[in-house]
Amino acid sequence: MDLQLKGKVVIVTGGAKGIGAAIVRACGTEGAVPVIVDRDAKAGEKLQSEITSGGSRCGLISIDLDTPDNCEKPVAQTVKEFGRLDALVNNAGRNDKVGLEEGSPAEYVASLNRN
Repeated sequence: MDLQLKGKVVIVTGGAKGIGAAIVRACGTEGAVPVIVDRDAKAGEKLQSEITSGGSRCGLISIDLDTPDNCEKPVAQTVKEFGRLDALVNNAGRNDKVGLEEGSPAEYVASLNRN
């Protein structure tokens, strides 16, 4: 499949495991330069090594995207390292099972802010 990603720089948040890792692998296979953004540094390093061992480029930014500042840092770092950013996959999120029925309104708002 040709997704026309060759040479494109793609940030994938939550990219170290699960669906995010599958997206990173697909981007690498398509010739893109995936940038893994994940709070799990160890899993990110393992996946980055897997991608780069095949000769592809792959970035890694270990950070928790829990504040607006932390959300801006990966974009700035990617542009600094690779000269541009072509796509962003917003895959990161937490299922903390907090809802209006199970938690307080304050807990619900905090859950929304984390995601």
